[in-house]
Amino acid sequence: MYNPIMENNWLEIADEAIDTTQIEQQIYERMAKRNFQLYNNSECPKEIARKLWQEMIGNTISNKLAISLETCDIVPRNYVIDWRIPILGPINALLRRLINAEIRRFLSSSLEQQSYVNRQVYQLLHDLLEENAQLRREIESIRKTQKQVEHHASSSILS
Repeated sequence: MYNPIMENNWLEIADEAIDTTQIEQQIYERMAKRNFQLYNNSECPKEIARKLWQEMIGNTISNKLAISLETCDIVPRNYVIDWRIPILGPINALLRRLINAEIRRFLSSSLEQQSYVNRQVYQLLHDLLEENAQLRREIESIRKTQKQVEHHASSSILS
């Protein structure tokens, strides 16, 4: 079955002596076109920010976040892969050590990096929440001052 969309995704090399820079240029052009389509069809950044703010902070004015530092870790620090079958004894212990070592070798660094990123995002959210509360207090103070000035101005006009 002919699919015109798939035809645009194929890279045809018609000649063996073709210049690789031309192929590279075609690839970059296609990537730029796809990236433009991806970002062009996405939501407005203000809408994304509003949804994220509503999800993470909501209408809270206090300096408390619903998440804790422990939830930033993907795997708890004291987590041990538990696989104990007492019948097999030494063979089981050897296999468990090998499996634990392999799993940790492949996953530990990635999980630690993600946990670090999560902690950084948590700290940023905490800082933003504090700044948000401070700005709300300042706005409220400015509104009170403005009301006092308006009240003073209206009372002096009436006198």
